[in-house]
Amino acid sequence: MKPETKLGIFTVLGIIVFGFSLYFLGGLSVTRAYDVNVTFADVSGLPVKAPVKLSGVEVGRVKQIKIEKGQVVVVASINEDIQIYRNARFSVVMTGIIGSKYLKVEQGTPEAGLLKAGDYVHGADEVPMDVMVAQTMSSIKEFVDSVNAQGQFGEQLNRTMDEVHQLSANLNQLVAQMRPYLSRSAQNLDEVLAKADSLMDSLEQSEGLIGSLINDPQMKADVKSSMKDLKETMGEVKTFVGKMSRFRVYWDYDFFYMPEPALATSDLALEIYPASGYTFYRAGIANIGNEDDALDSQDYLEKNKFDVRFGLYNKWATVSAGLIRGAGGVALELKPFYDKDFWERFTFTGEFSDWGRDRVINGRLFNKPNLTYGVDFRFNRYFSVGAWARDALETNDFAIKANVSFNDEDISSFFGLAAMAGT
Repeated sequence: MKPETKLGIFTVLGIIVFGFSLYFLGGLSVTRAYDVNVTFADVSGLPVKAPVKLSGVEVGRVKQIKIEKGQVVVVASINEDIQIYRNARFSVVMTGIIGSKYLKVEQGTPEAGLLKAGDYVHGADEVPMDVMVAQTMSSIKEFVDSVNAQGQFGEQLNRTMDEVHQLSANLNQLVAQMRPYLSRSAQNLDEVLAKADSLMDSLEQSEGLIGSLINDPQMKADVKSSMKDLKETMGEVKTFVGKMSRFRVYWDYDFFYMPEPALATSDLALEIYPASGYTFYRAGIANIGNEDDALDSQDYLEKNKFDVRFGLYNKWATVSAGLIRGAGGVALELKPFYDKDFWERFTFTGEFSDWGRDRVINGRLFNKPNLTYGVDFRFNRYFSVGAWARDALETNDFAIKANVSFNDEDISSFFGLAAMAGT
């Protein structure tokens, strides 16, 4: 083979290798595309050649990032066969807490018309993660200061607790009247059962005054039968009183604050734990608020929704199902470190509901299920705080959560009496 031929072959191979290197490593694409200019105030962390995703599907790449007239302009190269409407929403998002950033596109409506090559659109400026963390820590500090100093939230919480106690005032009075009788009855049950056992032993052995006086075998058998029935009845009463004492009822109050849209909401519920030791019921109101108030531009919370659930629990997990924030769904709470000191204070929670959602809320279409999840840290048996992501598949709002929970012994006793009456 001539040297010229060898040189030609190596040259062709080199060009091919160089071309493939540009394609796979340099981001060169042979796909035809058109450019859309998206303006932002800040795109910290967004790299050139970052993916452009429409409904989770990659439809292009970030071609260039530049400054024009004091604004950041992201030049997005969109595949030619992809149509994007003018009122589509562009935002810079992150794949995870420490993941890479990409340009997210939420499709608009056909009535707005199509974007064309070279068009300029305004992007939605998301709060950077470092700023959000700083805002979150500041909000937590303000929240704690408000509680400690009896600030606005402290006053609201006190008013709420006052209303809760007023709600149960009549029940407290009823139980207070019944409590002395119940206490004396519980203390005397064991004595009654012991005396019944002693009396039956005396009849069995024909000892004692009653045993010596009853000579008729039939009469003795009748007395023994009556004493046996009495003993069984006392045993059932003791069981009922024991069940009543194991009945637990909790008031559960949740406060959520979302820094980005600057919204706050509350949940209030009554959680009932029967004597079974593994089941519970929850009934309350979620997203408490005035439905007649004007909504902010990013307020997509539907107010005053019923929350009614039935659940099962053990030391490390709680699962419930029912009407969750006004729609059918399931909830799961996990305590994977329940047997570890300090770590047992953490609870991981997820709620998945409203699976067939397809409606407009405050001018925005919601057509994905409501997925909410978070982690809570419990300081003591009354108070906990947490970090949550609300409606993660749609708005994905970060929220700070505070929880107040306490056992209402008076209502617990009342439900115990109701269970006895029902039995």
